[in-house]
Amino acid sequence: MIDINLIQSLMVTGLTRHESELYVALSREGELTGYEAAKVTGIPRANVYQALAALVEKGGAYLVEGSVPRYTAVQVEEYCKNVVDHIKEVTEIIKMECPKGRKPYEPYITISGIKHILDKMKNIIGEAKERVYISMTDKEFDYISDELEKAIKRGVKVVAIASGKLDINGAIVHYTTKASGQIRLIADSTEVLTGCITGGDQDICLYSKNKPLVELVKDSLKNEIQISELKGDK
Repeated sequence: MIDINLIQSLMVTGLTRHESELYVALSREGELTGYEAAKVTGIPRANVYQALAALVEKGGAYLVEGSVPRYTAVQVEEYCKNVVDHIKEVTEIIKMECPKGRKPYEPYITISGIKHILDKMKNIIGEAKERVYISMTDKEFDYISDELEKAIKRGVKVVAIASGKLDINGAIVHYTTKASGQIRLIADSTEVLTGCITGGDQDICLYSKNKPLVELVKDSLKNEIQISELKGDK
């Protein structure tokens, strides 16, 4: 039985579902004819030959010439390397050629879903040059502790406000009482992310470089730090 996560991951690289299933089958079985590939995958023969041809064109398989055409998978290490190299080339083209238009009129951006929120948090921390102030419970810190430690190694000052035990080497940690899920993040006093996360697709956070909002959240974080220091919980 084929692992659904494997098929979905292959589809992210640009293969269709049938092409992904064929790639797995060729990797497992070795060389196969179109008839054999249809038999082991259950894909209709009418669709197999078209999918095999597309898989060859996309760099996932080779055509072995002979009296009966046979197909073999490109080794997984080679296929993955080619995918990564191609993505790098494509992203460079996008960055170079995409028009640099006017800044969005809206000063606030709503980010929905835990995956997108975490991606944004990691990007903010990864691009920080001087300082990062972040307030969450210890549970939420687990999501981005690696990024914070990398930032500290780059020389970025990291100040964390948490409600439970936190183990991030090099960070200045203040302890206070916080409601689970509430997050506030400021980087270099220029951008802010604030909202609530529960780990689901319904999570929503607000991101902005709007100076009044940055200052508002900064003042809120200062108050949390002052309360922590008054309690002696540093």
